[in-house]
This record gives sequence, structure tokens and C-alpha cells, in this order.
Amino acid sequence: MNLYIFIAENQKKGIFRLETTGRRDKPLAKLKSELVTEKDIDLDCYEHNILPLFLNSLHYTDKRININKRNGKVCDCIIDTKIIVRFYRNEGEKKALSELDGILDSKGYEWGILLHRKGIWLLNRDIYRGDESFTCDRIVFAMSFTGSKDNNYFKYLSYDNLIGESRNAKYFADITEYKNRNFNSTNKASWAAYSGALKRFFNYYAENRYNYSQVTYMNITFSDFEEYVKASSNINSETSAKNQFSYIKGFMISKTGPDGEFARGRDELLGRCQDILRKKNDEFVDITAAQVRELIDALAKDRNGTRNITLFLMIMGMGVERRKLCSLRWDYEIAKDMMHIQIDAVSVKLPRILEQSLKELRMEEPEDAVYVFGNCTTKYMTPLKEGSINGMLDRINKTIKNQKGINMITPAGLRRWLFLHLLDMNVSLQEIMCMMNISVDNLSSYIDDAKMRDRGKTLINSWDRHPMDRFFEGVKG
Repeated sequence: MNLYIFIAENQKKGIFRLETTGRRDKPLAKLKSELVTEKDIDLDCYEHNILPLFLNSLHYTDKRININKRNGKVCDCIIDTKIIVRFYRNEGEKKALSELDGILDSKGYEWGILLHRKGIWLLNRDIYRGDESFTCDRIVFAMSFTGSKDNNYFKYLSYDNLIGESRNAKYFADITEYKNRNFNSTNKASWAAYSGALKRFFNYYAENRYNYSQVTYMNITFSDFEEYVKASSNINSETSAKNQFSYIKGFMISKTGPDGEFARGRDELLGRCQDILRKKNDEFVDITAAQVRELIDALAKDRNGTRNITLFLMIMGMGVERRKLCSLRWDYEIAKDMMHIQIDAVSVKLPRILEQSLKELRMEEPEDAVYVFGNCTTKYMTPLKEGSINGMLDRINKTIKNQKGINMITPAGLRRWLFLHLLDMNVSLQEIMCMMNISVDNLSSYIDDAKMRDRGKTLINSWDRHPMDRFFEGVKG
């Protein structure tokens, strides 16, 4: 049945009514609210409410659609004979995924989508499964209702991205195939870093460069990566650029062989990225107390307002890096008095505003919480992921967009600002390096030689007497 007719008929009957306000612009959130329920969802409810919401939000309204219900347990929606959307009334996700995977082979559908109480999964028929010794899955995206692993990629389930003109979901199917060919049971733990880097890059590429149907991998160049570095809120240092490039390079070589641009030396690329990174960090010039107050007020409106305010103050006031933030534990790195933080065996006093924020956060969390910034779904027994911090900073950047002197707030930019601000307050270089855990070798990321000498000149000009005078007084006898 044509979906347009299907929706129109059921609207007349009062069976289906698609929301036009509220969360209409967040279809994944709406689907979650419909699918995650204590009540049993019968197939009629699914067919007339949930399925039209899913299809309409992804622009399937004028496509050939057939709906088949079986045994009161399964509802299949077949789109243009190439896509199957399956819903099980009562079935575990592992068994449901296994059965859907088998249907792709037996029926020849190119794509399979599982709608489930625990999330939404996308499978692709053509992904390499692995040899007999290591059988891999063909899951392209796993959009969990209890987490946010792939939830930003819901748009790639649209008709256009699956089998339409763009077909951009194939970028991500190729990523899964790369995993199946190159990551086995002994190194699959490292796949998370590779997967995140590759998905972010190709999400940028699909949105800003070329669709999958328009390009071959040989067309993807160093210049594309440079533009990605400019745009990415996750790449703000030479180290992060190097890591991201390494992850992407392996995938690109698997697609282009030795003749592709990514087969060339890493140092060449990073040399080209240094100016980009320097400019990104220089964009964050200064920030006033009034602007910080505005940012804190904006963060307070978040669902996890206290947590996000505390995260922001930890970065801005202490220069704590994202990885360290995620691992902070109560009664270990954070003292019981909440006035000190432990940084590499050094106890450092916290700013008073951060003391207060930590106390408020502690009151909101369970008494047995382990991690300061933990995962609320595990009752703070597991650490927060760095992606949550990136999301918080993205919301901050929307708040300060186009404000004079501030183009984008990044962890690296805030750390650099803190370093220079403390120097301007005549805090010693040794104290700053100790508090912020900065090595001598890494000082050039925060200040160059010219700026260091300029600050030295200012201090020297303020001398009443030479600092060695006291020593030489002893020499005189």
C-alpha cells in the first residue's frame, strides 16, 4: 500500500495522528517514547502509530510499501523490495537481529532495519561476514535507547541515504566491513576509537563534500581532511589530529591501495594542519565573567545541568583534560572536603565556585556513586564518555555564537586561555605546569617564544632590584 494513502485513510479513521509540535523535530526521541513502554505493543498499534511515525520522519511517504503481519508477533514493512523494517512484539534483540540478518540473505533485501524496545539497528546485506574462524555481524548502526552510541546518525536511515540518490549510508556500511576484515577478537577493543573517528569524518564528508553515489574513495584527499580538521570540535591539538589521521588512513588505504593520497606520509599532512590548529586555538581570545555567567545560566537549563556546569568549570578553572575528567572518582581524585583535587600525586586547591558546584553535584548523585562524572544509567558506577563532554561544549558554542572575541570554545582553547590568564596574574610557570599537568616538551602548545619573552620583559621592567642581589650580599662578607 502507498504510505500516503495509508496515512490519509487512517487519519480519517482517527487511528493515526502525527504530531506537528513539541518533539516532531526529534523523531528518534519520539520513537523511543513510543517503543519504550511497560505496556505490550500490539501489532495494530505498531502499524497505525509507530511505523507511520518512523517512515514519515525519514521521507518514505511516496514509496512502494507492503506491510505483512504474522502470527500476531511480527510485522514486516517492505519498501521498494530493497528495505525491510521489522518489528517483533516480544523478542530479545539478539535473536531478532539474528533472524533479520538471515532474512537479508534468504529474501535478498539490501537493508534491514530493526525497531525494538531497546533501540533501532541498521543492517546491510553486502557487508563481508568474515571467515569460518571469526564470524562478524553486519550491523551498520546501533541506536540504543539507553545510550547514545550511534544516535546522531538516525538521518542515514532515510530512503535517500539507503537506496535513493545519495546512498550515504554506504560509507558507514563500508566502515563495518573494514572492521570485519581487519579487527578480530584480539584487537576489537581498539575498534571503538577507529569507529568513532571514521563515522565523524564521513558524516562531515557526506554533509559537506560529496554523496556516496557521486564519488570514489580515490577522490578523497588531504584537503578534505584539512577541511574536516577546521570544522571539527574534536580536533584541537596536533596529538588529536595525528590520532584521527591514523584511524582514517588505515581505512582509506584499504579502499585506494598505495596510490591514494592517504598512503603518503603522516608528517606531511600534520605539517599542513599545524597552522589550522594554531588558528583554531587563537580564535578563543578572551572571556569575561559576565559571559561565563551567561554560559552557566544556559547549562543550568540542561537535563544534567549541575553536572555540565561542573564539567565546564573543571576545564575552565583547572584545565583538566577530557580523559581525566571522565575518570575522576569521589574520595580519590576529589577530596572529601571537596576543596582539593589530586593531580598526579599533587593535591591542588579548587576555586570556590567549583567547590560549591561539586557539593551540589554530590547531593544529586547516589551515595555509593564511584565516578564524579559517571554514567547515570549505571548509577555512576561507570565513567562518562568523552562524547558527552563534546556535546556539552557544542551547546555552549551555540550560546556564544557570534559573540565578539569568542568564535568557539574547545577544551584546548580553554586550557590555553587558563594558562595565559594565570601567567598574566603572575602565577609562576612551575605552579601552572604542575596544576595543569603540562610537560616542558609541550609548553609550545600554550605559548610561543615571542610571547614568553614579552611577558619576561614586562616582569623585568617592574624589578626594584636584581633578584641575585641577595645572594651577592653574602659574597661581600
